[in-house]
Amino acid sequence: MERIRDGMIQEGQAYEFKRLVNLDDPRGKSNLIDDVVAFLNAGAGHLIVGVGEKRGVFERFQPLQGDKDVLRRRLTSIIQDSIDPKPMKVLVEFLDIDGENYIVDIVLPAHRLRPYQNKITGGFYLRTGAQNTPIPRDQVHSLFTSIEQFEADTAKLMERENAAVEARDIMQNNGATLHVAIVPQEHYERGRAPFDPGRGVLKSIRHYHNHSGSGVFKGCEDGVEVRDVTFDENRATSRFFIGDDWLIHSYVAHPITADASGRITIHEFHRALGRHLRDIQLLLDDSEIRGSFGVLLAMKNLKRNPKLAWGFPNTNSATMSRPARVERVDDPDLVERFLEKVRGVSVYGR
Repeated sequence: MERIRDGMIQEGQAYEFKRLVNLDDPRGKSNLIDDVVAFLNAGAGHLIVGVGEKRGVFERFQPLQGDKDVLRRRLTSIIQDSIDPKPMKVLVEFLDIDGENYIVDIVLPAHRLRPYQNKITGGFYLRTGAQNTPIPRDQVHSLFTSIEQFEADTAKLMERENAAVEARDIMQNNGATLHVAIVPQEHYERGRAPFDPGRGVLKSIRHYHNHSGSGVFKGCEDGVEVRDVTFDENRATSRFFIGDDWLIHSYVAHPITADASGRITIHEFHRALGRHLRDIQLLLDDSEIRGSFGVLLAMKNLKRNPKLAWGFPNTNSATMSRPARVERVDDPDLVERFLEKVRGVSVYGR
């Protein structure tokens, strides 16, 4: 309340103020749903009812009254019944002003099943700054990409790029390998400009092993890549690729090893994988590439190095059963699930 009153919270990408909402008026109800849909299609946000504003900044409170439970149930029901697919994580909270007066905070956490549609009007909107922008037809098409399409394309990308890298024979090949395939939803947008590696100031990404800091992107077939090249016959320990069509692939040699005592470096792999995915997400953020993302992780060639092979007696690989669809590439749950997969096929078990 103090942050709203002091102007620290203003209308923008994450906040919208409304003086009131007339749920009995068809136009008023539809306008509310437009706002909710716009946030759901863009990310997390707050729709605050009972705040008068001027140019997006607090002017005065216009508090509501009445039974909070009744209003919460009605708002929740209208939102869920008027939006497709049904958003299940919307919260209706109340901020008390004095006595029976309050304002309403409709909390809209990030949702994964975009695009969301106003069933009343059939409209699609996206929150851009402090405005609700109608989604162009080509972008709506991309947002309609099915989970099945994501999974199929992510698996296909993994297979294609693994084969391409191995055919070039550019990676160290005496140990385990990590493979990451990422398909951004915006891959399906027609007219999306390719990744810009920079002009005067070149963009870079930290090498997986960070042996020599960060590498800048260089052109390759169908896109750009960063390779961490060692003195071992000029073979790389990591290669990160962004295609002109925004398909993304990472190939890492020796992501997991056996240390001098014979211990399998699973904990170190956990930290390195999380850091690598965060670096990728930062690059995507900088390029304004939004989720969702199809992501597939695989560990292969576990038996290629005898010092490591003992730790994986029953398999040569650990692969996610199917690609995941996530809002962010660095989703902690994604990292944990894959770590448990790798640990589960090792001598350490789960």
